[in-house]
Amino acid sequence: MAQAARVAGKFGKLGPQFPVALKYFSHYAAAPLAAPPASVNWTTKVTTWPMDGNDTYGDCTMAAAAHLIQSWNAQTGQGDPVPTEQQVVDQYFQLSGGADSGLVESQVLTAWQRTGLWGNQVLAYAPVNVHALTVIRQTIALFGGVYAGIQVPANAQQQFAQGKPWTLDPGWESQPIEGGHAIPLLGYDADWLYTITWGAVQKIAWDWWSTYSDEAWAVLAQEYREAGQVNGIDLATLTADLKLV
Repeated sequence: MAQAARVAGKFGKLGPQFPVALKYFSHYAAAPLAAPPASVNWTTKVTTWPMDGNDTYGDCTMAAAAHLIQSWNAQTGQGDPVPTEQQVVDQYFQLSGGADSGLVESQVLTAWQRTGLWGNQVLAYAPVNVHALTVIRQTIALFGGVYAGIQVPANAQQQFAQGKPWTLDPGWESQPIEGGHAIPLLGYDADWLYTITWGAVQKIAWDWWSTYSDEAWAVLAQEYREAGQVNGIDLATLTADLKLV
């Protein structure tokens, strides 16, 4: 049976903003992080990935955050509440001031760490160099995912709708950029990254990621406090730097 066509949703990630007080995530490692395993895929641990309103609104920054909570629950065995679609949409409009204008990922992270989203308050966050592929792998493996941002070319929407991976097909250089998009990176292997977008698991070729990514963030989950582990990160130094943001 042919796979039903998937429908690409909306864009809503505004341009990256990196607080000057924050260093790259690897700076806060108390000791060198463990070498990443050959593959990790948290997407297989969750049965349903909602659209979370991203078919109607440009709330991808919020949908990506909600999907990270699902991944952290799967990784840690915790049962923290996952927001409903309406709660995701409501939080988006609260942070955007009521306009469907999109959001900046670092501003979402600041709100998440300072006051919480949906009763979930992350411990800390820091940027990851999008081209530091080993660190990307380590962050996914150790911390349940990467809160990421990409610039989406037109043919990526077609690839998604046809159930195809995001790859640099012939002529990719001439593809116009349709918009900025927030996604959670929740898995990887030698050939692919695995993300959740528009209600589905989407594979991303590594060279596609290196071409179209423009930001990535490591986020230390509330669930780690509950589970009693933060996987070797100097949380005191990172928390002190976050107070300067």
